[in-house]
Amino acid sequence: MHIIMQKQFTREHSTIVKGLAIILLLAYHLFENEFVNAVLEVDYRPLSQSLFLKLTGFGNICVPLFAFMTAFGISSSIFAKDGLTTKNIYDKALKRFFTLMFHFSFLYASVNLLWWYKFDYTSVYGIGKQGLLNMLLNATGLHTFAVTPSINATWWYMSLAYTLIFLVPFLALLIRKTGYSILIISLILPTIIPIEDITARYLFTVVFGVCAAYGKWPEKLSNMKCPLSLQWLASVLLLIACIIVRQHPFIQDNYLFFVDAFISFFLLYFAGVLLAGVPVLSCILHFIGKHSLNIFLLHTFFYLTLWQEYIYYFKYAGITLLLLLGVCLAYSVALEFIKAMVLKIVRLLKLQFLPKLNSNR
Repeated sequence: MHIIMQKQFTREHSTIVKGLAIILLLAYHLFENEFVNAVLEVDYRPLSQSLFLKLTGFGNICVPLFAFMTAFGISSSIFAKDGLTTKNIYDKALKRFFTLMFHFSFLYASVNLLWWYKFDYTSVYGIGKQGLLNMLLNATGLHTFAVTPSINATWWYMSLAYTLIFLVPFLALLIRKTGYSILIISLILPTIIPIEDITARYLFTVVFGVCAAYGKWPEKLSNMKCPLSLQWLASVLLLIACIIVRQHPFIQDNYLFFVDAFISFFLLYFAGVLLAGVPVLSCILHFIGKHSLNIFLLHTFFYLTLWQEYIYYFKYAGITLLLLLGVCLAYSVALEFIKAMVLKIVRLLKLQFLPKLNSNR
C-alpha cells in the first residue's frame, strides 16, 4: 500500500482546507437552528433530527478553522524566509491589510450598487456626518473596532481578519525566542489581563496555528510511514470523535476555545492531506476555497435578506446547501472578474499618464 508522499504543505493545500471550512460555515448558518428548520420545513432525511443538528452545529468550527489557517499561512511565509527584519515583516503586513481592505470595500460597493433598495441606510447608519462616518467605517470593515453599525452582522469577521494580519507576525517573531512555551502563555494571558472578547476566543487557536507552521507539523504528518487506508480509517474515527466531543454541552460552555485548536489542526490534516489526494473532490474544494472569503462575506445576504424563499424552496437540506453555495460562487466569480478588469484599467492608466506627469515636472 502506498503512503502519502507530500513533501510540503503548500498554499494549494491550505485553499482546500478553506473550501471545507466554507461548506461547514454554510451548513451551520443554514440549519443549526431547530426552530428555523421547522418553520422553513427543512427535510434532512435520512438523518435523524438530533444527528442533523449535531452535524450542522459542528459547522461552527468554521471561524476557528479560518483563524487557524490565517495564522498558519502568514507565519509559514515568515518562517520560509531567513533574514527577514521586523520592518520587512510589518511592511508586508501593512500591504496585506490595505489589500484586504480594498477587497472588502469593492465587495461592499458591489452589494450596495445592486441592492441599495433593500437597505434602510438612515435607520442603520443614522443621518448627517455621523451617518456618513458610520457608512465609511462599514465600507472599510473597521466598524467593529469603532463599535458602529453594519448592514451585515457577518462582517464582524473583518475585525478578526485585520487583527490577525498584525498579531500573527508578532507571534511568529515571539515563538522564535520562546519556542512552544508560547502555547502556555496564550492559555494563561487572557486570565491575567483583559483581552478583547473576539481575540481571547481565538487566541489559543491562532497560537496553535503559528506553532504548526513553526514545527512544520503538517509536513511531518503528510510523510508518515503509515498505510493510506489506515490513515483514512483513523481520520474518519477521529472526525466522529471530534464532532461528539465538540458538541457536548460541557465543552461548549467551558472549553471550546481550547478544543477548537486541536480540531482545527486535525481538519487541516484531514482536508489538506487526505482530501487533497482525492482528484475530483480536491479540485472542487480548491475552487470553493479560492472564493471562501467572498462566500463568507456574501452568503447571509442571499439566504436571509434577498432570496430566502428561493434558497430554501426545495426543502431538502442538501439541495439548499448547494443552491446557496452555487449562488455565492457565481457572484464571487463575477466579482473577481470585474475587479481584475478594474485593476487592469487602473494599471494601464498609470502607465499612460504617470510618465507624462513626471516629464512635465
